[in-house]
Formats: sequence, structure tokens, C-alpha cells
Amino acid sequence: MSSRIREARRERGWSQQRLIAEMERVAGRHGGALPGRDTLKSRISRWENCHANPDDFYRQLLREAFGLDDHELGFVETSREQVVTAVDELRAHLVTARAPDPVLLEALAAQTEAIRRQDRQYGAGPLLEQMRAHVANVEEHLSYSAFDSSRRPLAQLLADAAALAAWQALDLGAVDQAWRFFETASRAARQAEDSALYAFSRMEQAHVLGEVASPQTAAELAVAVWHGTQRQVTPSLRCWLAAATAEMHAAAGDKTNARQMLAISESLVDDLAGERPPYLVFDRTHLERWVGHNLALMDDPAAEPKLRQVQSELDGTFTRAGAALHLDLATSLMHRGVIDEAKHEIARAESLARRVGSRRQLQRARRLLGNS
Repeated sequence: MSSRIREARRERGWSQQRLIAEMERVAGRHGGALPGRDTLKSRISRWENCHANPDDFYRQLLREAFGLDDHELGFVETSREQVVTAVDELRAHLVTARAPDPVLLEALAAQTEAIRRQDRQYGAGPLLEQMRAHVANVEEHLSYSAFDSSRRPLAQLLADAAALAAWQALDLGAVDQAWRFFETASRAARQAEDSALYAFSRMEQAHVLGEVASPQTAAELAVAVWHGTQRQVTPSLRCWLAAATAEMHAAAGDKTNARQMLAISESLVDDLAGERPPYLVFDRTHLERWVGHNLALMDDPAAEPKLRQVQSELDGTFTRAGAALHLDLATSLMHRGVIDEAKHEIARAESLARRVGSRRQLQRARRLLGNS
């Protein structure tokens, strides 16, 4: 077994002491106790030099600390199983029913929704591990279903679950993992013939591109998704797609197209009052927050009053969104040269981001502080 712990640590710019602190934080969240730091440092060195392998307890801590899975950390070796064993396993799992199992579908959907609700308030840190296992479970049910009549509803559930896992991975800084989960979601949505979930997953992939490629590339993908899907989705999702495309344009410095897409999104605001799919956490207040975010990206002085208004209306359970709002306020204040007040907003954002373990928002806070 070839460990990738050192590589994962260095990719994040972490020392061994920082990794120890992250492991202690995860262990504390689970109510577990760890040995002293000198002992942990010795163990990490042995793991990194392949002189020993972490046991199941430490593997869980490392997975959550890094936001990576067993394959990405080198804990799992691929082996070729006997043909007889593989055939026997297929025979044991294959489902030949032509109608989907409603009890199974309800249970899988309920599990996704339960994790989604916790994620909104408490963050992705303690949940990504569960979500990875849940996605793998839904994928397995799908892979052993023989008929399309059973596969389509499972594919729809997989698309929703994988998109949530991708967002959690992105928030924890595991960008490569986020891309793969969104890719799984996109493929599953195609299989489910769900144009809304497909549009949602592909637009979220544009957010990942904005993290790892260039803002211009992200904007190009967003525009392609908008033109390719906006006539196939409900007005509420069209509103969200337009706002997301506006954000990509604003990040790329294209203010003209950003304002055009914001105007389209705002023209559809009344449609947000209707029924929305569970994965679309988006209402009038969230749209206003997104408008304020875009205005801040464009150095527009209207950003600050817009964000102040939203601040008084935003549901306090959306902790991650609150952190983003404070960072947008800080951005707007910095544009006006009000540095001390901007730093105060950054501190508030960091407090909220730490509460939910949002590395993405913490990284954004550090970048803003670096520019102050």
C-alpha cells in the first residue's frame, strides 16, 4: 500500500503539526481521544514513509481532515478477484424487477435530505464521509438494476446525492473530488432524463472551473450550460441559472454580460415563490444576496446597501451563506477604503466559516486579508 498522506498534506501547505491539529479537531467532534502530539507526529512520519499503515480509526480521522477518500489517500489497493467470486456476487445482487422499489427509493431520498439539512446549518466536515458512502450505495443499487424503468429513478437519486457530495467536497477544499462528484451527478441526470438536475450539476461544475482553471473558462462553461438548458427547466431554476451565469461573468470581469444575466434573474424572482426541487436552496432573499455578491465583484457601490438589507433577512441557520455575505461586505468596504470595518467583517466571516468547517470561505478570507 502506497501512502499519499505526505502528498495530501503538502498540497494544502500543512506541516505535520497542522495535520495533528486537524486530526484533533475531527476526533473532538466525534468525542474521541488521541495520544500526545509527539506520539502522533511519530505515527504520521511512519505512515508517510510507508513503515506502517493507519488503522480504521486513524483512516477515518485522516479522511475527514483532508476531505479525501481511501483511494485518494492510498489506503486501498486494487486487486483482481476470482471470476467465480465476481459472478456469484453479480448473481446475488442483480435486481431484475421491472418496477422500482418505492420503499428503497423513499429511504434513499430521505437519507440525502437528512444530510442536506444538517449540512446547511453545521457544515460539510462531519458529513462528507457519510455522503461518500451514501453515493456509493446508490451507485451500487443502480449498477445492479437491469431495466431502465428501475434505473431511471435510482439515477435521479444518484444525481441529487452526488451533487450534494460535490458541493460538500468543494466547500472543504477537495476540488478534484468535487469535480468527480459533479461529473457523476451530470451523467446520472442524463440517465434519469432529468434536464433540471443536469443543468444544476453542469452549472456547479462551472464553479469548480472557477477554482482550478480561469474565471473566463468558468464563464464560457456557464454560458454554454445556460444556452443549452434554460428552455428545458422551470422558471425557478432558470432564475438560479441566470444568477450563476452572472456570477461567472462578474468574476471574469465582464460587467456588461453580468448585468444582463442579473436582469434576467431578477425578472424571474416571482417564480421563486413556487415549488422548488430540494437541491435548489434558493428564494428571494438568497437571490438578493447573490445580487449583492455580484455587485461586490464588480466594485459597484450599490453592493453594500444591498448586502446590509439581506443581512437583516437571512435565516440564521444558513451559516455558510452568512459567512459569504460578511466576506462580500468586506470586499465592498475595501473598495471604499474602509479597511478597519472590512477586517471586522472578515473576522465575523471567519468565525462562521470555522463553525461549519468551510475551508473555501476561510481561504477567501485569507485572500481578502492579504489584499488589505
